[in-house]
Amino acid sequence: MVKNCKIRFWRLAAFFAASFFLPRSVVNNKTNSATVIQRLNSISKTYISPDLFRKLLFRTSTMKKIFFLLFLIPFLSTDCAYTIKIKDGKTAYERKQYAVATKFLNKEYAAAKSRSDKSKIAYMLADSYRHSNKEDDATLWFKKAYDDATTNVDALKEYAFGLKKAENYKEAADAFKALGQEIGSPYEYRKEITACTVASQWVADVQYSGYSVEPSSFNTPNAEYAPAIYKDGALVVTSDRSTATGDALYGWTGNRYSDLFIVDNKTLKPFDEKTINTNFNDATASFTGDYNEMFFTRCGENAAKDAHFCRLMTSRKVGDKWGDADALPFVKDKINYGHPSVSKDGHWLYFSSNDPEGWGGYDIYACERGPNGFENPKLLPRTVNTVGNEEFPFIDGDTLYFASDYLPGMGGLDIFKTYKMKDGNWSPAQNLKSPLNSGRDDFGFVIDPVSDKQPGVIQ
Repeated sequence: MVKNCKIRFWRLAAFFAASFFLPRSVVNNKTNSATVIQRLNSISKTYISPDLFRKLLFRTSTMKKIFFLLFLIPFLSTDCAYTIKIKDGKTAYERKQYAVATKFLNKEYAAAKSRSDKSKIAYMLADSYRHSNKEDDATLWFKKAYDDATTNVDALKEYAFGLKKAENYKEAADAFKALGQEIGSPYEYRKEITACTVASQWVADVQYSGYSVEPSSFNTPNAEYAPAIYKDGALVVTSDRSTATGDALYGWTGNRYSDLFIVDNKTLKPFDEKTINTNFNDATASFTGDYNEMFFTRCGENAAKDAHFCRLMTSRKVGDKWGDADALPFVKDKINYGHPSVSKDGHWLYFSSNDPEGWGGYDIYACERGPNGFENPKLLPRTVNTVGNEEFPFIDGDTLYFASDYLPGMGGLDIFKTYKMKDGNWSPAQNLKSPLNSGRDDFGFVIDPVSDKQPGVIQ
């Protein structure tokens, strides 16, 4: 089931019921009503514009408002008439309910008769597994999608990249060669073929790197990612484990909606869940050096307008608690923003966005804080951004770490670093190589400046 709008009517009813107690002087004053509407929208988790708010409450009699609430009562006791039920894999796939899609598509693939139908279903199934971070399953099904079709260049391409992510570099190079021949351009993927050769050498040389990588003890089969350094040696991470806020499951992953968690002495507990963690996806935190201001990502908060879009949020400490979170003013509708990283002094904010005015995919932006708040973001240059995806920036002094899936790397997202030169430009990005990078997605790199340093360990 994609959406049940019964809860929307409850929220709308709660909104208008709460508004009955507001004096007309508050409703008619634009400044006061804007503050009130924001609070009521937050409480009822719906969205009513200030203009509509004043029109409904200032120009509508009490009897009409009561009649409106009585009109809602039948809907509160039954499911919404336009509830959409998912009955097939294609519908689930198109609605980005990937965990649901895999269950349907596996059955539909077995029942399909023609090779053409099998290829189409296999491709959707592979892509669903890929979005669910089940890379091995995705690679297997991309291969089936290619084998079942007379020609399926997209499936062969994804299969080649899947082999690269699995660090099967020789097989990946052969697949890229076959892909170039199939599209009639043998040199089209020579960049990827060369990357496979270089990556295999990095893996062979890992014993000389001086570094070792070990999983953290608090990891679970669920997602734990994007660590942020917090005060007193604690760590704040993002996770969709079963203790996250709410009971609903996120159709994309089949797990809970993500929350921020704090790790202290290897114990993981929710991070200030009353104001920061919600029933939506809350993730990827960053803190100023005094830990009194934080930035993070929230996705799908306004389901009516942007169910699949993410915004940058900020919150300040109020006493020993975090205040209500607000979206940053430069955030646009229908565009994804995420992965904020604020400088220690709070003067600069870096983040990623898929704004169509960028170079392509997700790009990294920077914005400076002026007297009136953060100014309009500026797109970082081509030494950092590409036509692919650049995400998860982390600023450490004059050095910027970030992840890219297009710059020459080992497979999926790799971690790179660049630094600001004397002329203000950013240096060419450098791959951090193995073992800090692997064939899989590597991102969320941070440096702890105060922890006890151990030889050969980056924390």
